[in-house]
Amino acid sequence: MKVKQLVLVLTALFLCAPGAFARNIWDDFGANVTQQNVRAFTKDLGGIIGSGTYTTGRILGWGGFQIGPRASMVFKMSKGNGEDRATQQHTALGDRDEVGAVEYPWLQADIGMPFRIDGVIRASSYQGLTIAGGGLRWGITRPNEMLGSFQPMLVVAAHSASARDFSAAHYNASLVLSMKFKYFVPYVGGGVDYTTLNINQAMLAPELIGTHEHAATARATAGFNFKLPSYLDLSLAANYAYYGLGAEASLSLRF
Repeated sequence: MKVKQLVLVLTALFLCAPGAFARNIWDDFGANVTQQNVRAFTKDLGGIIGSGTYTTGRILGWGGFQIGPRASMVFKMSKGNGEDRATQQHTALGDRDEVGAVEYPWLQADIGMPFRIDGVIRASSYQGLTIAGGGLRWGITRPNEMLGSFQPMLVVAAHSASARDFSAAHYNASLVLSMKFKYFVPYVGGGVDYTTLNINQAMLAPELIGTHEHAATARATAGFNFKLPSYLDLSLAANYAYYGLGAEASLSLRF
């Protein structure tokens, strides 16, 4: 099997297979959201959606193209507001310990355009949550392949998300810096996620139905991009946002 075919098969398995066996955790929102946890949930959702929009500070360049699966993971959802432990543990998806880690995979395609700009398109539907969006990346300086060179980049993106009991609009902006080494590229980034949550169902707090929650939160990312044989890129990163520590991973095929 050729490498390109293998990547396509792995992408399909990565996006589809987990969802076939996993519970639709996002369907639990309507039965658990309250005044005490809705803001924390909005911030956590923004951090999950905004993750993984970049894996280096270098643009693809005019005519460049890459595609592949990506994923982000939150190790634990944020605590709700409240004086007692039970209220703090009750997130908008259920008990914080029982929910555990929350992961979300998607397929992303990037294309190089003129004026040091890359276009980004990404989409997925997993465990009851559907997300679609895209954005632009602008290389502040020209691409430089010299070892030890720095590459800064600005990233802006927008997404829409929908589940059974809620929908959301998400916007983010980030500044990224990477450094060129022979076999890998370390990168760091910082930015802001702004999310508007629209509540369609709230069994424990009916007064929330039809209302909107707005939240902005900072997110920092640090990771490594590895250039593999056969035009493959592997990226592994950690991020830190309102929910605490999270992780990102991607496997892309470059053309």
